[in-house]
Amino acid sequence: MDIGLLGVLVFLMALPLFIFHIWALVDVLRTPQDVWAAAGQNQLLWGIVVLFFSLIGPILYLIVARPLLLAAQSRDL
Repeated sequence: MDIGLLGVLVFLMALPLFIFHIWALVDVLRTPQDVWAAAGQNQLLWGIVVLFFSLIGPILYLIVARPLLLAAQSRDL
């Protein structure tokens, strides 16, 4: 069975999106609960957003929650 050039192109475009999605989900899960509390964010809610809102979820997490988490984490240091 030959997947052809189109199949290869679709795979090459989908792979980085899949990796980005997995990275965001792992980042949500690995961030300690005290950092989430210090940032005033909800870890469960963001995990659901990243998991169920395919492309927009990880982008929202990267733009909205992650800067708040990094700021809260740097305050704790």
